[in-house]
Amino acid sequence: MSNAPSHPLSGRVALVTGASTGLGRELALALARAGAAVAVNYARSRREAERTAAEARSAGVAAVAVEADVADARTVARMLARVEEELGPVEVLVNNAAVTRYVPLGDVEEVTREDWDRILAVNVVGAYECVRAVVPGMRARGFGRVLNVASTSAFTHDGSSIPYVVSKAALVALTKTLARVLGPEITVNAVAPGWMATPWVERYLPSEVARELHDSAPFVPLEEVTAVALALLAFPATTGQVVCVDRGETIGAPSR
Repeated sequence: MSNAPSHPLSGRVALVTGASTGLGRELALALARAGAAVAVNYARSRREAERTAAEARSAGVAAVAVEADVADARTVARMLARVEEELGPVEVLVNNAAVTRYVPLGDVEEVTREDWDRILAVNVVGAYECVRAVVPGMRARGFGRVLNVASTSAFTHDGSSIPYVVSKAALVALTKTLARVLGPEITVNAVAPGWMATPWVERYLPSEVARELHDSAPFVPLEEVTAVALALLAFPATTGQVVCVDRGETIGAPSR
């Protein structure tokens, strides 16, 4: 029998938003391998979310796929009620859900009010709605871990659109503000990845831009992002931190 200590998140209940594919999927599976029960949130990709939940269960933990538009407080409340019924109270929240619409940054007139409304609603307000939903239970139990998935866009001021860049900068500010007001029982941190080879690239970028990225971008390995994420979630003395995983992009390091 192994005497190795269990992971600090073992036995906890985790909710990962936008977890059907890409980084969200990898975060959900990493939490499952760490011993946490996992709720896999999705907005549209039910089949992929069910597949992710099934793979999480193969790690020996309970897992369920749950539908919700995180920008809608009512569906967030319903999602939380189902997670609590099937898995138990949420102790770990990963805000990964995000959307964008590709608009070259110089095309200022092409950005619509609808772009602003939807991108900020999901990327910032949605994260806040999820935090607000889980905080009462976390406070009652004296334990909570929140991780927001930001982006290097918040620091490089470059990305798929102006609203997207602004939304990720706002998420960084939200992370630090929440860490200040929710500690010490509830920690709030963020991971800010650079470009990753996920379905997000093809979903939101024009085909020629996606091809250029695949040909030239120094993609960040998903396993590095998930390792940093789990470290930020694991320990009670780390809060209010934003860690970039970007091959040095934000400090101007050579890309290769």
